[in-house]
Amino acid sequence: MAAQTAPSATDGTAMETGTQVAAEAAAAPENETIVVTGSRIARPNLDSPSPITSLSIQELTQTGEVSLGDTLNKLPSLRATFSGSNSTRFIGTAGINALDLRGLGTNRTLVLVNGRRHVTSTPGESRVDINTIPVDLIERVDVVTGGNSAVYGSDAVAGAVNFVLKRDYEGFRLRGQSGVTSRGDRPSYFGSLTAGKNFADGRGNIAVSAEYSESDALYFTDRARYSTTGRRQFNLTENVLNEPGSGNGVPDTTFLTNVRNIAISEGGAITSACPAAVAGNAAVAARRAFNCTGENSNTGAALGRVFVFDNSGNLVPNNVIKDFRPFGSGNAIGGLGSSQRLTGQLQPGIKRYSANVLAHYDVSDAFRPFVEAKYVRVDAIQEGQPTFLQGTLPAIYNVNNPFLTAQARSVLAQTLAPGATTFQAQRINVDFGARGENHRRETYRIVAGVEGTFNTDWRYEVAFNYGHLDTFYATQGNVNVQKFKNSQDAVRNAGGNIVCGINADASTANDDASCVPVNLFGQGAPSASALNYFVVNSTRRQKADQYDATAFVSGDLSQLFELPGGPVAFSIGGEYRRETAYSAFDDVTRSGATFLNAIPIFDPPAQVVKEAYGEIRIPLLKDVPFFQELTIDGAGRVSDYNIGATGTVYSYNAGLTWSPVRDIRLRGSYARSVRAPTQGDLFSAPSQTFLNGLVDPCSQNNIRNGPNRAANCAAAGVPTTQTFNGITEPFTNVPTSGISGLNGSNPNLREETADSFTGGFILQPSMIPGLTLSVDYYNIKITNVIFALAPQTIINQCYDSPSGINNQYCAALTRNPNGTFAGQTGVTNGGAQISFPATGQSFLSGPFNFAKQKTSGVDADLSYSHNVGGAKVTLRGIVSYLINRDNYTDINTPSFIDQQKFEVGDPEWSGSFTANVDFGVFDLNYNFRYVGKQTVAAEYETQNSVQGRPARDPDAFPFTFYPDVTYHNIRVGADVTDKFRFYAGMDNVFDRQPPYDITGTTGAQGIYENVGRFMYAGFEAKF
Repeated sequence: MAAQTAPSATDGTAMETGTQVAAEAAAAPENETIVVTGSRIARPNLDSPSPITSLSIQELTQTGEVSLGDTLNKLPSLRATFSGSNSTRFIGTAGINALDLRGLGTNRTLVLVNGRRHVTSTPGESRVDINTIPVDLIERVDVVTGGNSAVYGSDAVAGAVNFVLKRDYEGFRLRGQSGVTSRGDRPSYFGSLTAGKNFADGRGNIAVSAEYSESDALYFTDRARYSTTGRRQFNLTENVLNEPGSGNGVPDTTFLTNVRNIAISEGGAITSACPAAVAGNAAVAARRAFNCTGENSNTGAALGRVFVFDNSGNLVPNNVIKDFRPFGSGNAIGGLGSSQRLTGQLQPGIKRYSANVLAHYDVSDAFRPFVEAKYVRVDAIQEGQPTFLQGTLPAIYNVNNPFLTAQARSVLAQTLAPGATTFQAQRINVDFGARGENHRRETYRIVAGVEGTFNTDWRYEVAFNYGHLDTFYATQGNVNVQKFKNSQDAVRNAGGNIVCGINADASTANDDASCVPVNLFGQGAPSASALNYFVVNSTRRQKADQYDATAFVSGDLSQLFELPGGPVAFSIGGEYRRETAYSAFDDVTRSGATFLNAIPIFDPPAQVVKEAYGEIRIPLLKDVPFFQELTIDGAGRVSDYNIGATGTVYSYNAGLTWSPVRDIRLRGSYARSVRAPTQGDLFSAPSQTFLNGLVDPCSQNNIRNGPNRAANCAAAGVPTTQTFNGITEPFTNVPTSGISGLNGSNPNLREETADSFTGGFILQPSMIPGLTLSVDYYNIKITNVIFALAPQTIINQCYDSPSGINNQYCAALTRNPNGTFAGQTGVTNGGAQISFPATGQSFLSGPFNFAKQKTSGVDADLSYSHNVGGAKVTLRGIVSYLINRDNYTDINTPSFIDQQKFEVGDPEWSGSFTANVDFGVFDLNYNFRYVGKQTVAAEYETQNSVQGRPARDPDAFPFTFYPDVTYHNIRVGADVTDKFRFYAGMDNVFDRQPPYDITGTTGAQGIYENVGRFMYAGFEAKF
């Protein structure tokens, strides 16, 4: 990736990279100024105390990828938490491409456009969809590590990513591109038209751009590697329950292919009853021979044989190559069970339409109105797993079900326990239709403002930023549970016809004339009319609005005085932001009548933030021995939030830049940042839940188990004795059933706080022209991290608190006057059973401010540009070394580390290298990407020691790490004429697939590419 020169700007948005700084400082006129991202102070020579990486749009479009978000998510500093492939793992997020700087969470990475906030893609959350940002109007993308809350406000805890748009664009540009994989699937297309015109002798400019991009969905069934032959996975092949201690040295799992579920199939599967052996009983022996297979090595009991309904409705044995049930697995190799790959995607289908307008007019130097406006529509198609018969949808049938064939009845008579009248058939309902999602997301944004200069070199800007999100999606393949039960209960009426059980008798009290009985025995057996009866499409509508008004003044005090290093520069300003959110499913889904959980309306109060901020830059020395430059920077911001417990908070930062000689610049910074809880954190509609087996800290038999419990229980008014029939007995408070509570958000949350330190240097040796190296260290610690707790933990924390009951945990609990928990239906007291009315919810189980996150690492950025034999050679390498990434989420042991480093998505080493050779008429580009080793187990601690703790299960997998992975991309371009350019390329030249069981669709697996070799070609025409 070649380092790009950033032009002068007056929009408050420019950012430098370490490799840019020295090169531009040497080339730029001494009086040239630029505004560096992370600051609103114009300054000479592009110096910044914070580590920044800048990538030009040319660098970001050197592959065949038409999604800018997917390209950015491959940078070493970003974690692929929300890339295209893994965006389908949550309800309603398919196609969203968000950025996660340093792996600290997408809601801790602030995304800006021209230094200003952007409306969310998920109402109630701080999550900007990069697909909504126009590609061909981008000048460059800047990534700054370290807290920037003092400059930009909440969310910039990990840092900021700023998309800098072109200014004064003039000309007409047409660009088109298409590509396809080497297997002929997942075609993609991109087209854009951009036109700009200067007018009024260059005082005004207007630019318009329209873009269209499309990438077809890529399904599991498109690839033999993932499709109908079965799954690729690590599967239990050794009985871990019989292991002594934490392992016996034999791997618990083996990597296998052609893995299927053994006791669930697309047509339905039953497991026969296996009778105990009876010595000398020939009938039982014959029944065991038919019904039993293998032995469970946990219990020593024989396993039931599995039969599957075939497409004719007959029950046939599920003969497998290997049955893994003896080892505690529900899988097998081969057979007729479900592969779970007949539906599902490797990549969602995405279409994007966007229209953008940029304009400004210089009435005078002191008055320059400007506007930025855009409309973006993103359509995404997702396909997931279908419904299945288990739990919500009952898998129990009557043996007299009229849809059973004679052959199936005969097999059931032999396989069921004697006298059984019902049986279970586990089924994955592919023939109901996959639970797919069709999304439409529309984003509107307009920024209008005025800027100018006065007092010779002072600058001001006043701007209003409005963004609106409107989404709609329909979920196919959902099921109305009650209607399904009606349809499943098939019987014959007096006339011999197969009807729904509710319509079988003469009574009309429970009749449903529209009910159609369903045949569930065999894939494809359900009739279209039955499916039309109980299969429903769920829908959801969302909207979000962002109103953001900003104003600032910046300049320097050169007219009053100057320090040896130059004039003191400053910036002061204010910001007012208001954000609203709304989300609602259709009435049926919202009521809980479908296969989905009941999902209430999300309609939180608006979040209003009022802020004031200031920056200062103090140049102490310059152009003296050992002090080519010595500058101190500082910034502070006060913010007031209207919702939650955040209230008024302060953030600040300080930085130092020292250049002992022209060839080297050293820089360091410290920042205190905050992240206020989102509307989703505070007000997501809670769902009902229950706590079974309550252990009440205030009960007589538990109150002495903690030094603070007696005082805290008394302060809360909880009685420790209770009188019945004149007898005082211990209050044990043991409910006869689960106590009711809510699981969701927490309106009492307060802000997270982060401290970040960065330090590094920028080197450009004069003896090697064109070479620039930057190396930076970062260390970020976040406290009061919002993290969810279990109900029992919340109860314990309330009464064990050394500071009394005035804490966030007690605030989440409700007790009745008699000491029982609200919502509790009964209590055992001295052997007596006393009933209390349910008076509400006992607890609020959700997020609390208690956890910590820490991460540190080193980034290196090396670039070299030089003319060699008439060709310009540009080289760039970016390497990231992760020192640690730790989470502290154990509230009882605050020092307990949950290590994230080395887990999938967080390798220790990652990097990229780009080489470009420009011969004038044509050019060659090569890109190399490296991803270091990562653990096979989901958690690092499974097979590795942390803090001296032994590994939980050292032989869980046959090896500990996935191997490191490399990707290679090539591209060739030719300037056919001065106005027409053609290019063609190939990504993932060696067709590198994700290692072993990785599909790239879950967790942070998006770090691996799952499309394979991709070939493309395109053109650019300028007029």
